[in-house]
This record gives sequence, C-alpha cells and structure tokens, in this order.
Amino acid sequence: MTATLLITRQLEVHDHVLARDWRLDGDTGPADVRFLDDATAGWSYPASFGGERTNTVSDTTPVVLQCYFTFGDEGEVVFAVVPAGNLRGSGCAKHDTAELQFPLTTGGRVDLGTLTAMLDELEPRARAHDVHALVECRYFGPCPADRR
Repeated sequence: MTATLLITRQLEVHDHVLARDWRLDGDTGPADVRFLDDATAGWSYPASFGGERTNTVSDTTPVVLQCYFTFGDEGEVVFAVVPAGNLRGSGCAKHDTAELQFPLTTGGRVDLGTLTAMLDELEPRARAHDVHALVECRYFGPCPADRR
C-alpha cells in the first residue's frame, strides 16, 4: 500500500469524525505515515458521559467512545471502534464494552457509510452514560436489574 493511500484513508476518517465533533488523540496526525503505528493515535468522542471530565486511572476509568486503525488477528489493517463503557467485562451488559473491528474495503479504505451508521447508534449512548454508574457497576458488580 502506498503512503499516499495510507494518508488519504486516514484523512477521510479524520474529516468525517471531526465533522461529528470528535477530537484527534495521540502524538501523530493522520497526515503522517507513522499514524498507523502510533499506539496512541486515533479519535475520541469528548461528549461521552455527557461531556463530564474524569481523572484517568489506567485499567479502571471507563473509556470514552473512540476509534482507531489497528491490526486484526491475521496482521491485516482493520478499523476499530470502542463504545463508551467499562472494559474487561466486570459489570453488566449495559455498561461493559469491547473493541469492535471491521475490515477495510477492497480499496483499503474505511466504509464511511458503515461507520456513520455505527456512530449514529453509539454517540447518543455514549452521551447518556453516567460515569458514576459505570464505576459503581465495575466495582460492585452487575447493576441490580442485571443480577441473576
């Protein structure tokens, strides 16, 4: 894959999510070939948790809605979205989250139609999450309605 195509697909996603009020994360920008190899590079949705700011404690703080390029099980480049919530499955189905990966198109790009449909569903849920409820669910187990 050429450097031009790498940068073009990164900029397409960048323009698309920034138009939806997302922000760029990481130490490199999407116009940099090294963007794909930067583990901190991607985008996040600052309106997650109603825009409430939280202190970040690794492996503890709920994650905001985010997306990035990564590598799939076979080493291929894929695009990933992580819905807002608690990683590592310690709470209930409403609050737990995991990375969702989807392959690039045959042309090596992100299917922006699929991404749009996914974000149309995930952004309102991310905004509605209460970070306090997420933390309680993580530390005290599944929410009462989800206990069996």
